[in-house]
Amino acid sequence: MNICKENIAEAERALTQKPPFAASAERILILDRIKSEYKELPQPLRLAEFLSVLLGEVSVPLKPHDLIAGRCADRELTEEEEKIFKDLIRHPDYPYRSVFLGSGHTTCSWEDMASLGLSGLRERAETRLEACEDGDKRVFLTAVIRIYDTIASYILRYARAAEAAGMDELAANLRKAADRPDSFASALQLLWMITLIECAYVTKNPTLTVGRLDRILYPFYVSDIRKGTLTRERAAEYITDYYCKHNLIMGRGEHQMGDDTNSTTFDRICNFDSPQYLLLAGTDENGEPAANELTELFAERIIPSFKNPVVVVRYVKDMDKTHPSLWRTLTDKALSSSSLMFYNDANVISTLLRIGLPVEDARGYAHFGCNWCSPGDNSAWIQGTPKSIHFGAFESEEERRKLDTRYMRMNTEHGWPEDFMEVMRELAATEREDVTIEDFYRLFLERVGDFIDRKLAHVSHEVTVRQRRPSAVLTYEDCFHTESVRNAESIGAVARYKFDLISFQMFATVADCFIAVDQLVMREKRLTLGRLLAAVEAGFEGYEDVLALCRGADKYGMDTPLSNAHVKRLAHTFSDLVMQKNRPYFERQRLFLVPCMQSDTWHLKKGADFGATPDGRLAHTAFSQNSRPSNGVCVNGLTAMLNSMLNLPTDGLVSGALNLDIDSKQFEGEAGKAVFSALLAVYFNRGGLHAQVTCADVRDLTDAQINPHLHRDLRVRVTGYSGVFVDICKKLQDDIIERMK
Repeated sequence: MNICKENIAEAERALTQKPPFAASAERILILDRIKSEYKELPQPLRLAEFLSVLLGEVSVPLKPHDLIAGRCADRELTEEEEKIFKDLIRHPDYPYRSVFLGSGHTTCSWEDMASLGLSGLRERAETRLEACEDGDKRVFLTAVIRIYDTIASYILRYARAAEAAGMDELAANLRKAADRPDSFASALQLLWMITLIECAYVTKNPTLTVGRLDRILYPFYVSDIRKGTLTRERAAEYITDYYCKHNLIMGRGEHQMGDDTNSTTFDRICNFDSPQYLLLAGTDENGEPAANELTELFAERIIPSFKNPVVVVRYVKDMDKTHPSLWRTLTDKALSSSSLMFYNDANVISTLLRIGLPVEDARGYAHFGCNWCSPGDNSAWIQGTPKSIHFGAFESEEERRKLDTRYMRMNTEHGWPEDFMEVMRELAATEREDVTIEDFYRLFLERVGDFIDRKLAHVSHEVTVRQRRPSAVLTYEDCFHTESVRNAESIGAVARYKFDLISFQMFATVADCFIAVDQLVMREKRLTLGRLLAAVEAGFEGYEDVLALCRGADKYGMDTPLSNAHVKRLAHTFSDLVMQKNRPYFERQRLFLVPCMQSDTWHLKKGADFGATPDGRLAHTAFSQNSRPSNGVCVNGLTAMLNSMLNLPTDGLVSGALNLDIDSKQFEGEAGKAVFSALLAVYFNRGGLHAQVTCADVRDLTDAQINPHLHRDLRVRVTGYSGVFVDICKKLQDDIIERMK
């Protein structure tokens, strides 16, 4: 295990000591030189040429302790190179605007990659090309084949370097990876190489799901163990180095709240702070638990100090009883690592079944983006894949302008809290004394429904345009989607399922507003609607008594009858609306919106721009984040908070990201860990959807703001990814500290 120790130490140094403005200099300088070349070629062939030059020229660095090859040489740019870099990212021919059109946030057909290898994928594409007469499709497939050859050549360059260094076992695995894997090690090597190219060279913010490796690699593992060519201990070493490699290609900082003055950014290092997601456990195609010996090995080798890969555990009901050792390993790791999250398998599958997916596709769901689940590799996130502008299929300039709009992330500038305030103003203006909470729900849900309609129409139009010339654009990810190659069409057009997100952002803020109005105005009659509105619009200045009442009202997270009733009604009605409005689009285009409660760090940005709200939140302060209750309201403890969250629908959300923040002293020692393990199992067994843990001491976090050099080992959960606490901007640090209190 000495090799593993050296690998881990190197990866930890990369995460904490890499210069903040390090860059993949070779990539930048090569792309600057060729940025305006091959313009006579259609985009798919231009992509193939760019990749051929890039992967043919970048270095193939090796270290003596490498068990898996594949690195990207990052360093600080010289003054002259810095100028080249700044000019490049502003240039109209910057390749990430015109050639590398993928936008990550996807998964691929990893099973096919492992079983067929590059040679098998190439044969399949060649067979399809021989039978194809359509011009666009022939160009598409020709480019795909060229890219397979380029990747194989790149891997063979590594094999020759390994041979020259006397690393014969690694060289043999690389040569198999360049053709067709025949072992656990060569299969893992191939999957890493495909991941490395995507994340380090091709896609900015790749956010790539690398698949259910415990299932994909299990046949190789079992075969090697039976043949005596692999031991459990050696497999563990390979897994450890695979984990290490993910962290070597990252930058420093955080992208949602950081900027180019305090963070590496995706232009310098494509992967920067992107997560890669590795799925474990869950159910198989027959609905049976899928955990195996390799699941346990991947769990055991999770390294708490790492940011990547983010391990996504698909929790199967009663896993704590059927796989007690595995469950305990995972929950112990969760208390020491922020790069671990849990999803309730039954909830996600039930939601996808309600949308209309057949059971086999629902069970095969994957993970993508920050905290979302998708139908798997035969699906496309429409707002995340290349925009229609690149397909050249518009019928008019007006149509182009209509679709070339800002991503419809929110219904209004400040999200659903703004809609609630508009409803409140509308009802207060009537001066009716018989206004009820039903009036609030009716008008608010009209706004929700209107936004769902507009978003579905927008995404549907996008899909229609893409399908006019579905082979006009090729992304690197397309080469590794079975349906894309089979049909010679981009996955963004040909995917069996097309989806976008519909997120009830800042859910707790809105729920608490409903609760406050109902409790203080309708039930207890301690305030009139007019007085409450006046106080809120004054930012509670001069209305300290009203502020006290608002803050004293029940809140989501307290587990009270009133708060639970509103949380249940609001969440279930939202989900039902999405399901209802999805139906005709799903039947016509297999298009749907996936209901979720994801807000990333928008709760900070939008809250900072918005006034006070009836829940007692002051102007220009943060809204609530994701599905969790608002900061500071869970006064009845962790169990009450989790009980409150059980009122969210078990078959109506594919994401309800819960940052479960634990004081490091709360579950100390073996007894404490056992209690935490049992608590989390009860939450999931009763229908909880999601949890991701940050276990820290608030005093350490506060001291880290003052003495960052003493706390470089602190890791915290941001949203769908984790961060090195001292590298995060102060505004986000403050929010995380508030979460922990």
